[in-house]
Amino acid sequence: MSAHPHTVKIPPPEHLGPGSLPLSAIFAVLSIIGVVLSVVGAATDHVQFAYSWFFAFYFFFTIALGSFFWVTLHYACDSDWSVLARRTWENIIGLFPVLLLIFIPLLWPDFRDVLWKWMSPAHANDPELIKRSFYLNPAYFYFRVFSYFFYFILAGLYYRRESVLQDRDGNPVLTRRMHDHSYLALVIFGLLETFLGFDWFMGLDWRWASSLFGIYNYAICAQASLAAAIVIIAILRAGGHLLMMNHEHFYLMGKLLFGFTIFWAYIAFGQYLLIWYANIPEETIFYNNHNRGDWVYLTYFLAVGKYMFPAIYLLAQDTKKSLRALTFIAAWLLFMHGFELYWFIMPYAHMKTVLPSWQDFAAFLTVGSILGFAYIRIAARASLFPTRDPRLVECLTITN
Repeated sequence: MSAHPHTVKIPPPEHLGPGSLPLSAIFAVLSIIGVVLSVVGAATDHVQFAYSWFFAFYFFFTIALGSFFWVTLHYACDSDWSVLARRTWENIIGLFPVLLLIFIPLLWPDFRDVLWKWMSPAHANDPELIKRSFYLNPAYFYFRVFSYFFYFILAGLYYRRESVLQDRDGNPVLTRRMHDHSYLALVIFGLLETFLGFDWFMGLDWRWASSLFGIYNYAICAQASLAAAIVIIAILRAGGHLLMMNHEHFYLMGKLLFGFTIFWAYIAFGQYLLIWYANIPEETIFYNNHNRGDWVYLTYFLAVGKYMFPAIYLLAQDTKKSLRALTFIAAWLLFMHGFELYWFIMPYAHMKTVLPSWQDFAAFLTVGSILGFAYIRIAARASLFPTRDPRLVECLTITN
């Protein structure tokens, strides 16, 4: 898969230049404006705020979660093609501590009981809830929340720290150590992303059951984080960085994006088909609620916009090898990722009618600006690509 010329010029480390400072200041100002708007929204309509804030949080959290998957998969597979792209994902997983701070408002009882209704005193005597009280109880819920963030913060910081440390001397022992840890990390990732998907995402309706939801949550995380990396790399290249990445790297990322688009469609349709065929009330409740009123039109658009259009678009080789074409479809898939989460979450706020709120925009602006500011600060601390990785030469000379 790779060619080895007699002489390979190793590029020097690249750091964010002064141009990142104005962008950082813009994110800081937008964050302040967003926080003010969000506080006003929480005071005037706490129900809408809860759903809007959770929507914005989960959009970016899934990207960070998927980025963790790509980093650990890189080490588990001893990948060479992804060396140049890996630091982008490592910088994203450095955002887990910030995501914890963003999540904390949702634990306030006024917002918590709106999202996860099983914790509301109004359902305390529900017979179905009593049967599931071993799992659905506040103390265990908080313990799981702490466990999710504790692991991903520590593991994310570990992988990024070791990678940055290797930039100093290129010690291959660090790569071997992360390779050895990655197998268990992937298993833990699979378990935690499944259970947090149950608790936070699927838990918006605690009565609903689905045997495929864990892999569905994984599919949206992997696809969204891959699309986000492509968009970020395109932005960095527009600023004169990562120019050593060429159509060979983009082609590999495009193939993966195409593959996970098909995979997402397979899992999403498979979940629907199994639920439709079994016709069990505790499973069909989700689709019955999400296909009521105006929401059914969003369901049709989701099938076309997140599967049919990108799948056809990514079929051509030239599309996957062109950064401009690939960036367009990656940005489109990020838009559809937000659209899917909105379609999933907001029917619980207003069941029959699609009613976009200014709080949706305010929450997304706030969370996105805070994370954008933090990302620039994290990325500026090290080179934008691993400069002394043992597989850097293979990555620079890879061919398909």
